[in-house]
Amino acid sequence: MIWILLVLLTVIGGITAAGIAANERRKALPGGGAPRALPAAGDKLLERGVRDLRVDDVLTIDGKDFVVEGMINYDEDGHRWIGARVVDGGEVKWLLAGIERMGAGSVRLLTQDETTQIAGYPPEVLVIGEVRYALDKRGAATCALHGELGPLGALKKDRPDGHAERVRWWLYAAPGDDTLLLEQWGSDYRVLRGKKIGEGMLELIQGS
Repeated sequence: MIWILLVLLTVIGGITAAGIAANERRKALPGGGAPRALPAAGDKLLERGVRDLRVDDVLTIDGKDFVVEGMINYDEDGHRWIGARVVDGGEVKWLLAGIERMGAGSVRLLTQDETTQIAGYPPEVLVIGEVRYALDKRGAATCALHGELGPLGALKKDRPDGHAERVRWWLYAAPGDDTLLLEQWGSDYRVLRGKKIGEGMLELIQGS
């Protein structure tokens, strides 16, 4: 019986010593060995989407890579949207995203129309070629200008990147996916025409 008691005492002593040693190791850890909290869901870095474009991003459109050379950030009484000047060699397009106040809306891929001239106040209907565009909505916004903006670059001359300008705008709709944006910068108008497209047709490669 004595030898059995000796064995039990030895086992109990070993367990106690191991427990004390483990406890001392935990105390030596930062925070006293308390379990580390997992990162909150909001701390996870999220990929930017098309509506968060920045200068130097790359957009793949129909297999072509367009570099975002310039950005216009529009703000109309807290409603914000973007216009991005995207370039592939000599091909220049404007990507407009977020102009609708309600719902997700559509992304528009537009080209500047140099041939359509606007004189006086814009009409309710514009007919260009065989397409009839009807006025859908209009407004005025404050715009922050970034990067290379083509003909609009004159507005940035000798001014810091991101400086603000005011613009009046008219958005026209046509049957199908045809769309037109008319903007007035100072006394000058510019006409952008193109199509509504799905964001799934675009692939973003972040430049920064």
